[in-house]
Amino acid sequence: MIKCRECIDKSKEEGGIIKPTGRRLELDSLPARSFIIMEAKIMKMAKKFLAVALAGVLALSVLTGCGDSVKSKDIADSLTKIGVKVEQDDGVDKTAKETLKAIETLINSETNTGADKITLDNAVEVGDGKIIKTNNIINDPNSVVRKALGMMATGTPAETANATKKVQVALVNIENAKKDASLQAALVRDSLVPANNVVPSSNRKYVEPSKLGSAKTSDGKYILVVIVTDIVEKTGADYTSLM
Repeated sequence: MIKCRECIDKSKEEGGIIKPTGRRLELDSLPARSFIIMEAKIMKMAKKFLAVALAGVLALSVLTGCGDSVKSKDIADSLTKIGVKVEQDDGVDKTAKETLKAIETLINSETNTGADKITLDNAVEVGDGKIIKTNNIINDPNSVVRKALGMMATGTPAETANATKKVQVALVNIENAKKDASLQAALVRDSLVPANNVVPSSNRKYVEPSKLGSAKTSDGKYILVVIVTDIVEKTGADYTSLM
């Protein structure tokens, strides 16, 4: 039978009768107390480690969520809701990326200096765009932007893919709307420039929905959106609907 210290002390006071009221004797030994103290320290350290690990996981999840939260499809859906019928297209996403890359190349050129310096804020505008404006592309000496948009009269299939289609481009600052697809869509709608404003003849029509692609600058502050609208021959149903 294991006796405890308090029990032994009490047994002396109560005529040798031992009552189980205290610690076990072996817990009062130095090794036992050292083990208990060490165990408590380990548990405390484990709790701190788990708290730090959990904080790290939460921080990583927040950063991952914020990195590129608004996608092309989100913008396409939001534009459709406000009257611009579009759908996200992987091919036009690629076109947008190549176009943004071409524009940034021109902006970063050593010759891009002076009062007429091209920036992301003035590169694409309806009337005074430094590179893309209504039905025109300027300051593009090697046609890198025109090729990226597929608006060349001759060249590779990719370079001429959109020559006979309507092509609209918007380049807007989204620094204050990085997570808001609806606000980005509104900014894009109000900034669209018809770079290739092809109008269908009486026996042809625009295809809806148009195809949309987008690309963002590395800092996420600007987004370039390209919308391509195909043009096809009208069918008998199109003429019947007009009657």
